[in-house]
Amino acid sequence: MTRSKVLKADALLLILAAIWGSGFIAQKWGMDHVGPMTFIAIRLLLGTLFMAPWLFLRRPSSPPIPARLRTILPALMGVVVAVFIGNWLQQAGLLTTEAGTTGFITSLYVVFTPLLGLLIGYRARGLTWLATVIAVAGLFLLTVAGRPVLNFGDLLILLCAIAWAAQILLVGWLVHRMDPIRLTFIQLFGAAVISLIIAPFFEPVSMEAILEARWELLYSGLVASGLAFVIQVYAQRDAPPAHAAILISLEAVFAVFFGWWLLGEVLTTTQFIGCAVMFVAIVVAELKPPRQMDTAEVSDEVNLPRCEDDQQSHGPA
Repeated sequence: MTRSKVLKADALLLILAAIWGSGFIAQKWGMDHVGPMTFIAIRLLLGTLFMAPWLFLRRPSSPPIPARLRTILPALMGVVVAVFIGNWLQQAGLLTTEAGTTGFITSLYVVFTPLLGLLIGYRARGLTWLATVIAVAGLFLLTVAGRPVLNFGDLLILLCAIAWAAQILLVGWLVHRMDPIRLTFIQLFGAAVISLIIAPFFEPVSMEAILEARWELLYSGLVASGLAFVIQVYAQRDAPPAHAAILISLEAVFAVFFGWWLLGEVLTTTQFIGCAVMFVAIVVAELKPPRQMDTAEVSDEVNLPRCEDDQQSHGPA
């Protein structure tokens, strides 16, 4: 794999981080009008509609799903559930937690991704673990040390970080076995269906309220869901899950910036230091390019195979 592919993947992941970081603002504003379950239901539905033309107007880069359904179905079901739970818990947590703080707690998936990966035999290289430790220190400064009080919303967002870690791992496995656009569509559509079914049982659904939140929903659905998930699956073709998690975690810095700029959220000196530490984690992650999973391991096994950062170095193709 060439260095240019690595840099392209990293650039896409940073763009993704900026989109998701700014998306917290739209999510916060949107709940001035609708409840969290309604918000994610409409958001995911809009993301699905964004993906529909791409799905039907392009030639897929892999065999149709039915040819591999038996092999990939458990992972597909898992990624749909992870997307739903991650969206729901994050949106509910935003009711009582600042947008910037939400971004940083969510970014704890940078820790949970390699930890959950151990359960399926995924091994991250030494620099990835070092960057993870530094990232945890930065997140601590931005949340626990930088804020006087933790609340229930913080706990919900911490749980959502575990869900997103699972999603990153599952995408890292599925993206080598099916078309990225199809994978993105299934993630959004499946999670949207779950949300639409159960939303009326959690809160009243009002079309008037939905229209009042239309701009926030459009940005969250079309940009922060549809477009962002396309970027993620393409970037993760050339970036192992643990490495991708570290780069995506920069969304926390963008969330703090947009929260300060658009919502007037105030950062303490400790939180600013935490931002700087997070940047150090990103630099450490980039000191040595990540190693892609061995193509020999990308097979149609029923169980998730062993994926290792330490098998194949980047270099001329």
